[in-house]
Amino acid sequence: MLLSIALRFVCRTVFIYTLGKVYLGINGLFSDILTLLSLTELGFDTAISYKLFKPLAEGDEHRVRVLMKFYKQAYRAVGTVILVLGIGLIWTLPYLIKDYGSLEALGINAVLIFLLHIARSVSSYWFFAYRSAVLKANQQRYILDVVDSGIAIVTNLTKILVLWLLKDFVIYTATVIFFNILRNLVNAVIATRFYPQFFAKERDSLKREEIVGLLKDCGALFLFKVNNVVLKATGNTIVSYFLGLVYVGLYSNYLLFFLTLKNLFDRIYAAINASMGNLFATADLDKRYRFFQVMNFLSIVIFGTACLGVALCADELIACWVGEDYVIKKPFAILVGLEILFHGMMIHLGQIRNVSGIFRQMWYRPLLSVLINLGASIALVRCWGIHGVVCGILIANLTTNLLFDPILIHKHGFGSYRLLAGYYVRNAAFLLLLGLIGCGDYWLCKLVMPGGGWTACIIHLLMVTLSVPVVFVGVYRKSEECHYLVHLFGTQVQKIRGKRKAAA
Repeated sequence: MLLSIALRFVCRTVFIYTLGKVYLGINGLFSDILTLLSLTELGFDTAISYKLFKPLAEGDEHRVRVLMKFYKQAYRAVGTVILVLGIGLIWTLPYLIKDYGSLEALGINAVLIFLLHIARSVSSYWFFAYRSAVLKANQQRYILDVVDSGIAIVTNLTKILVLWLLKDFVIYTATVIFFNILRNLVNAVIATRFYPQFFAKERDSLKREEIVGLLKDCGALFLFKVNNVVLKATGNTIVSYFLGLVYVGLYSNYLLFFLTLKNLFDRIYAAINASMGNLFATADLDKRYRFFQVMNFLSIVIFGTACLGVALCADELIACWVGEDYVIKKPFAILVGLEILFHGMMIHLGQIRNVSGIFRQMWYRPLLSVLINLGASIALVRCWGIHGVVCGILIANLTTNLLFDPILIHKHGFGSYRLLAGYYVRNAAFLLLLGLIGCGDYWLCKLVMPGGGWTACIIHLLMVTLSVPVVFVGVYRKSEECHYLVHLFGTQVQKIRGKRKAAA
């Protein structure tokens, strides 16, 4: 995993030095456009995973086959729709790219590059991609993670060679498409070998009323997906339209920190998602709520650490990595850090929402979030430039996702508003403590090796990374959540030591 992350940064470095800011901006913009098109997936992935928990736990092979048959048909349809819609969007490129006219003079074929990005997105849904759902729902996500990490390493090494030797963006993108297809095929082969019975030919299909119910869930999930995609994918589009591709390239370097941390932590949370689904399907209300509190505390500590790391060290890292010209002035790094923190809190709430089956009850919240995000980002980009785009995302998260989701989760997931006030008070205290730690780290970084350079950057990053968990454990050591996590960590360390002694 760490090797994959390191190679990703090496690949981005070679990309910047061989192709430059304009190609970096095009890559970020087109990736965001195709992310918007992925809305056609409608939330099938989450809805089917939720439906798979029970039949997998009960060993109902027939039910699993019926669900996988529907999933297969849905993913084929999604890939086809993305292909058609993507081709239909080609005519909008001159309007989305502020400096489109200058691309031809630079020898950049924007249409060809966009078509390759369409092919990359479509390849994520075709080629038996649906089969990996069984492994995800059956608590075997770690197998997919191993495959993904291995293929990511080979992909990045290949991309580095292509960039270094050929300096060709078309071949670079084609390389990504090839390895996307390869990953789907490898995952499909593994899933089929583990569970051949789930992919045997099935005559029965979902009943009409089941499809209607599933589509209603998907309709509600679609709105959540719209919300998530708009928050993630419209930033580069707005920046491109108002500020130009060069700013998209600068923004994408900060997003690389965001996406790297997001992908790392998403894997951790995805690994426990199936276990969480089983817990919420079988445990009593009190046990489920205690688990909710533990995961909330863990989310604040993990993503709070990532937040301060990016807020205080991202500018230093970028200056050392690719130069001062790629640094966006303060407080941009702080805003990106807050975006990471809010994202982590939303992951936690989203998982509880999904494993509790709370889909239709919250249909209006994503629409409100989308409207606030677009309105605030477009208004603020005019007066605060690229900083305003991230502010729009933060405002939307704070006023909708982090405000309404806890209310509806307590009502529909735990059956009472009684504990809601305590949730908000605890989180307010957590965030206040995180802010105080951030202020202390800021002044500490100013005192310890303030001159800059790689050594100073690494020391500052280590100081910030250690400060959050150490202070939180010190302050909340007597709380039930902290006690549980410390005990769990100690148990895992003892298991590792025991295995090493046995091996010796």
